Amino acid sequence: MSRDGANGEVLTFGLFDWLDDDGTHEVARLYAERLDMVEQAEALGFDIYHLAEHHGTPIGLASSPNVFLAAVAMRTERIRLCPLVYVLPLYNPIRLTEEIRMLDHLSHGRLEVGFGRGSSPYELGYYGVAIEDTKESFPRTLARVRSMMVDGGMAPGTEGEMSVPPLQRPHPPLWYPSSNPESIPRLGREGFNTILGFAFNSPPVAEVRQRRGEFFAGVQDAAADVTLGGAGASSPRFGILRHVYVGETDAAARKEAVPALTDYHQNLNYVRTRHGVDVRELDFDALIEQGLALIGSAETVRDSLARLLHDTGANHFAGAFTFGSLPHAQARRSLQRFATEVLPAAAPVAAEAD
Repeated sequence: MSRDGANGEVLTFGLFDWLDDDGTHEVARLYAERLDMVEQAEALGFDIYHLAEHHGTPIGLASSPNVFLAAVAMRTERIRLCPLVYVLPLYNPIRLTEEIRMLDHLSHGRLEVGFGRGSSPYELGYYGVAIEDTKESFPRTLARVRSMMVDGGMAPGTEGEMSVPPLQRPHPPLWYPSSNPESIPRLGREGFNTILGFAFNSPPVAEVRQRRGEFFAGVQDAAADVTLGGAGASSPRFGILRHVYVGETDAAARKEAVPALTDYHQNLNYVRTRHGVDVRELDFDALIEQGLALIGSAETVRDSLARLLHDTGANHFAGAFTFGSLPHAQARRSLQRFATEVLPAAAPVAAEAD
């Protein structure tokens, strides 16, 4: 599905999945439906499947991304696979590196790897990890995992070596999504692909455009041995994320998608609500009007996507097509319409707009 974007740059497209549910599905059925969606996405030409990690929450039914992605690897042949992210403070770095290598081989070199510090003190707390401690420990653990992915040594001063060799060399492409705009230049320098903001909390378009410039300025300062590129492209990915639903008409799309978005929002804030944190309700109609969710007919979503890609300068788009209580059959139809009716027109418009 990679397409030419502005300035001849390649645009890539992915699915982003929290693997949440409204509590009405059997979990085994939900897993089967999501596997079906990834197969459909591969057939439609999507470049990559991003999978989030959460714990103790209805939005965390993929609490082990590696287990689910191993199943995805067995059902697909081309689409790339990317945990976005491994919540690094919850892992033994040696064990994680070994599993990354296994999954890279199981997927025949289709793995991309996302890392994050974790944003929920409650989810980290379930594992006995204090969020304030991760500010210092995370960079050390990240550096160690990056080193072990390349050289295979288990620990300094030991003779232990990993039995599974690396497949993609020096390592799979790296991702680090961020809600902190100040981190963007550093991510470019260090060879990370990124997604700035998360859907409803995305910065204003003008700021995204500014941070895109800072990201690629950082890329220019990257050391010669830093590996660049992601989602199957050779150039670094600066991405944006939106929930997407393509219906027959604008009115029908909103009627079908907004209740599911409401359930998704409740799932996202489930842990905070249980701990007594006040969570503000969202006006999804207003968010749609602001372009923070792409909900509407194929024509409406096409125009919104083209404008978003052009105005932000992003070269990667991740769409959340499955969320909350949205029925599987409707999500499949939306994905089909997006691939066949939205993208063929939206990508050229984004590329040609001045």
